[in-house]
Amino acid sequence: ERIALPEDEALAVTVNHHLVLRRIDDALLPTDGATLSLQGNVGRATSTLGDAGFFSRLYARATVYRPLSGLPGGWLDGWYGQGRLELGQVLRPDAVRVPDSQQFRAGGDESVRGYAYRSLGPVVDGAVGSADALLTASVELARPISPRLPSVWGAVFVDAGNAAPTWREMDPAVGVGAGVRWRSPVGSLRLDLAWGHELQKLRLHFSVGIA
Repeated sequence: ERIALPEDEALAVTVNHHLVLRRIDDALLPTDGATLSLQGNVGRATSTLGDAGFFSRLYARATVYRPLSGLPGGWLDGWYGQGRLELGQVLRPDAVRVPDSQQFRAGGDESVRGYAYRSLGPVVDGAVGSADALLTASVELARPISPRLPSVWGAVFVDAGNAAPTWREMDPAVGVGAGVRWRSPVGSLRLDLAWGHELQKLRLHFSVGIA
């Protein structure tokens, strides 16, 4: 994918605050609980092409984990569900340009699988740029592959989202796929194979993390 480069240099001085709330049963491979990450930035930006001015950047990411056994019909017994919602917004006057690092793009292991890291955003002249609004969501179902290997899980998932100049212009890209999770001593290892619907291509994703 082509990535757009800024037409001018923008600089910003910001004051940042980050709050993380976590209540889960296992940090390596959670099956019940929720996490919430909130970020807020206030700053002043200057650039060679735009006016100097104040802006703010808001970001939230919520993930919920739930065991699905016991639901009516019993067809999800032994499965565990995970849902994620990610929202971001930059608030600024139209004439104020902010650095690319203060705006949003989507795509990647922790965003929309099936697409490269930060490869989703508004396309101008065939190149992907950053934007003021971000929306991604994910639904995943997982379960242990075998009673003999309780730390190795299989999963299926659907991701969707994008970054756009405004919420009205938001056009979510969709990725679907399947993968394997291993509760290792260093964290949860994830290997996913995802189909990016808009690209009509498969992409392999590998990540290590703690919830």
